[in-house]
Amino acid sequence: MSPATRLLVAGCLAMVVAMGIGRFYYTPMLPLMQREYGFDAAVAGLIASANFGGYLVGSIAASMLAPGVTRVWVFRLALIGSVATTAAMGLTDSTPMWIALRTLSGIASALAMIAGAGMVAEALAKIEEPGRIGWYFGGVGLGILVSGMLAQFAGGLSAAQMWLLAGGIGVLLLPFIFRELIERELEPRPHRASAGRRRPRPLRLWPLFVNYTCEGLGYSVFATFIVAIVKARPQTEAIGDWVWVVVGLAGLPSTVLWTALAERFGFAVSLILAYVVQIAGVLLPAASGSGLAALAAAVMFGGTFLSITALTLPLGRHGAGGRGFAVLTAGFGAGQMLGPVIAGYMVTLGYGFRAALYGSAAVLAFGLAVLIYGVVTRTEAPGAVAT
Repeated sequence: MSPATRLLVAGCLAMVVAMGIGRFYYTPMLPLMQREYGFDAAVAGLIASANFGGYLVGSIAASMLAPGVTRVWVFRLALIGSVATTAAMGLTDSTPMWIALRTLSGIASALAMIAGAGMVAEALAKIEEPGRIGWYFGGVGLGILVSGMLAQFAGGLSAAQMWLLAGGIGVLLLPFIFRELIERELEPRPHRASAGRRRPRPLRLWPLFVNYTCEGLGYSVFATFIVAIVKARPQTEAIGDWVWVVVGLAGLPSTVLWTALAERFGFAVSLILAYVVQIAGVLLPAASGSGLAALAAAVMFGGTFLSITALTLPLGRHGAGGRGFAVLTAGFGAGQMLGPVIAGYMVTLGYGFRAALYGSAAVLAFGLAVLIYGVVTRTEAPGAVAT
């Protein structure tokens, strides 16, 4: 493999560990944990929000990182922390301990994701291949796929054993990641002429910040509760774990496909389209209780939520003195911290998940409107091609 390919593979596997498993494994584990430990939707939302709150703290801390040796070591320690907190979930049945562990896990996920994304994006930008960052974020989809398959095929294990198994998988992946994902200079590859390829042109930070904050709040309800929602319906209970597998399958190639679409039709236009598809996906399980609707929603959600991040990164990373992505991720973290808590209490108060899904779709629609405003009012540079 070429150095660039090894860097991307390591980045992909880092996202499997820190995000696909460390951050999103809680979703397929939630029904099993509720069955074994007996906690309600409000507690489930609180545990999820603790992780998202930690993600916010980690995002703020990551905004202070500069390129160099420190960033590499923060990245490595964050991955170790993600693996350790994942495994430790299987060593306790205490709700306060779960909250503490998920908070630390969120901090580790954000630090690993942002530090890793910075190293990969900067290396790719220097060889004029920024679109390949999609392979990095595709690791989240691969991790979600792995977590869903674990939940599907390790059904004889207890919740504690499942958490320990996931932590063990992370340990096995760390040596390769640590060896290959470092600050490095890549050799440019020969390029074929690509006169029609669009390049990302930054948007103003404030509309992108509002938009991405709404994405955090709106997406988090689906991302946290979709498996529990599907399993709670008698007609779809059997496909609950498969829904999460489908989310991962759809997410795996999505960032590469959406980036290719963006390079052809424009990054901002593609980002708007991704939001339209995601909103439809969030509305589907609210509007219909059928298994087909649940699977279609999984495809639409899985096929967009990673791509929205991959398309937002190049549009916003130059803001705030070059720390735009960390600032945007902090807004995203604040939004997603609220989503599961609000949804959990809505269910506890009797409104149900359907109302929560409608509410999250409305938040996403508002964020989309702000994004469109930011695109429409963007000042065009002379001779620029709209993206």
